[in-house]
This record gives sequence, structure tokens and C-alpha cells, in this order.
Amino acid sequence: MVLMVCTAAAIVAYIPVGVIASKIGRKLTILIGILMLGVSFTAGIFFHEVSPLLYIFFAFAGFGWAFINVNSYPMVVELSQGSDVGKYTGYYYTVSMTAQIITPIVSGFLMGHVGYRTLFPYAAFFVFASFVTMLFVKHGDAKPSAKKGLEALDVDD
Repeated sequence: MVLMVCTAAAIVAYIPVGVIASKIGRKLTILIGILMLGVSFTAGIFFHEVSPLLYIFFAFAGFGWAFINVNSYPMVVELSQGSDVGKYTGYYYTVSMTAQIITPIVSGFLMGHVGYRTLFPYAAFFVFASFVTMLFVKHGDAKPSAKKGLEALDVDD
């Protein structure tokens, strides 16, 4: 049920997040999403049983995930040149799928040998590590296109 709350929150946030990203940029939107996800996972460390507050943190995590998810692939496309889109898409999905293969193995090992209490610290650590790596991204925000012809004379009210 808790994960359904997370997923529902993400679905509700997808369109508004696109609007937010068009105003403040993809990189900043992703950084905000990473912080939201990190705060949620860090808060999860302190829960020993399911409570209504946990649902709120998981909804917050869903919003954070939407902030990241909506903007990550478009940023990859913006970072690549027309002829390299396929290559960078391949890199993006290779790394993403590799993480999805390795994480269940490593986190399962930790949960089996240390305990379930390792899940949230594990997730928080890697979310904050992604924040650090995102700080090194220098490009990838959409560039406003120049207006041409009569469209250039149009003035917004």
C-alpha cells in the first residue's frame, strides 16, 4: 500500500513537474527531486512500523521521483547531438538497467546479513550520491528557440 501511494503521487505530479522544469530548468528540477527523495529515504530510517506519517513521506518520495523521471531522458537527448542520440540513449539505459540489476542483489545481501534496517540508509546514500554527480552536469536544459520571420515581431502581452 505504501508503494501505491508513492506511485500515485508520481502519476499526479508528472504534468505539473514538466511545467515546473520549463520554468526553472531540468537540472534544478532534478536536483530538487533528488533532495525530496533523499529526505524521504532518510526519514524512513526512523520508522519501525507503518504509520500515517510514513505514507506522507512516501507520497513526497513519489513527487521527488517524478521530478527526476520526467526530466532525465529529455536531458540526455539535449546533451547529445542529433546523430548521437541513439548512442547516448544506449548509455543511459545501460547504466540505468545495470543499477536495477545490481541494487536488488546488494541490498538483498545487506538485508539478509545485516537486517532490513539497512534498506533506507542504502537508498538514502545512493540518492545523495546521485545529487553529487548531478552537480557536475553542465548542459541539458532546453534552450529557447529563436523566433523567425513575422513571429519575431510578435510581443507577448
